[in-house]
Amino acid sequence: MDVTAGKRYEIITETDEAYKIKDDVNDTHALYKTHEGRLFEVFVETTAEILTTKRTQLASLTAEIAQLEAQLAEESRLKVGDYARVTDSSSVDEFALDDVVLISNVDHTAYPLRGECPVSGLHEWFNPASLTKITPAEARASLIAKVDAHFNAGGGAESR
Repeated sequence: MDVTAGKRYEIITETDEAYKIKDDVNDTHALYKTHEGRLFEVFVETTAEILTTKRTQLASLTAEIAQLEAQLAEESRLKVGDYARVTDSSSVDEFALDDVVLISNVDHTAYPLRGECPVSGLHEWFNPASLTKITPAEARASLIAKVDAHFNAGGGAESR
């Protein structure tokens, strides 16, 4: 049994004859009640101790969540060279919903993101809320789908 003197171990289950605990290497062992007091002491945490432990765990988890939220915000922030999908076209004239743009400039105005059509070069300034970051593979697939839709709709030169 791998246990540390003075360390507290959680009782996993209890029977009439024994307590089952997990040791330092996660092996389960039965501690027979006839040895209580000689080999081990049953310790019952008070409500205050349980609350202190839970508060410590909560503080640690809260800090981890805050770090992950900051990381997600940074990963989602659009930068020059990123591709984005137009998710709100109400404040722009040159682009429609679901169009793909390449971010070519970022400044600190109300519409800080300059998005360009990777094919035509048309550009417009966007509010960050009107764009969603996408991967280059997603941008490529979307652009190819639009070209295919154009030709399938009879928009190619051979239809003239």
